[in-house]
Amino acid sequence: MTMHTEVTTEDVRHEAVVCIRLKTTVAGSHLLDHLRAQPFVVSAWWIAADIDAVVLLSAPTMRELHRAVDDLSLLGGAEDAEAHMVLRKMSLATP
Repeated sequence: MTMHTEVTTEDVRHEAVVCIRLKTTVAGSHLLDHLRAQPFVVSAWWIAADIDAVVLLSAPTMRELHRAVDDLSLLGGAEDAEAHMVLRKMSLATP
């Protein structure tokens, strides 16, 4: 017996991992306030590297995802917001 699961457009999510470098004039608290107010932010981490933070975004459409990335620079104080689109989840189960 084969079971089929119907996937609707509501089930499809577009995701991106965004590496953020803040402007030197922007406090980290400003980015944090921005992220807390955004509907498409799933998770975020402060990073000790060439970047300041990594943010996971998930949106129902590519348009909304791109807008959320753009808003990190326009409203969140990012000097650089490099987005990496998630293609699919890896299965870590052993075969």
